[in-house]
Amino acid sequence: MKINKIIKILILSDFSIISSFGLIAPIFAIFISQQIIGGGVKVAGFAFTIYLLVSSLVRLPISRIVDQELREKERVLLLIGGSVLMSSCYFFYTLAKFPWQVYLLEGLIGLGYAGNVAVWFDLFTRYIDKDRESFEWSIHGSIVALGSAATAAIGGILAEKFGFNLIFILVGIFGLIGSLVPIVIYKNFTKSFNQKL
Repeated sequence: MKINKIIKILILSDFSIISSFGLIAPIFAIFISQQIIGGGVKVAGFAFTIYLLVSSLVRLPISRIVDQELREKERVLLLIGGSVLMSSCYFFYTLAKFPWQVYLLEGLIGLGYAGNVAVWFDLFTRYIDKDRESFEWSIHGSIVALGSAATAAIGGILAEKFGFNLIFILVGIFGLIGSLVPIVIYKNFTKSFNQKL
């Protein structure tokens, strides 16, 4: 069953980014408890709350801008920019010592995610193949879930053996790789999909 190029690229990008987050997600609270001065379960909870608040509240105005003002290539640039911001923040976790730094990074990750997901859903909805909607959404969900399952186990093993810094660096690297995959869409939009820009 043939899947169009944009959908393949979006799935590949999301797979790389979300799977990389799987490396740290299950052990993030442990990192905060062990490595952050004054850290603990409460700090981990507030950090996650900040991430959710920022990503949820900022996503709404960004989505309006995407719908009403951005051309296709501008949307792809926002997708890439949001992903790069999100992924880059993980490198700074290697330097984090205090709760306020964790809160700042989680807020920036939430901001990046808001930009990323607003465009990702827009493009996936626009270019999903007709009469294959359920199948292609399911491919995306299954691939991302399997990737996250694998990296969650790997992340725990690597953190125990090599420490948290390696995990954050790997999350940043694989996240950035996934962030740059949509450049293919940007370069070929006009030729492949005859978009009026």
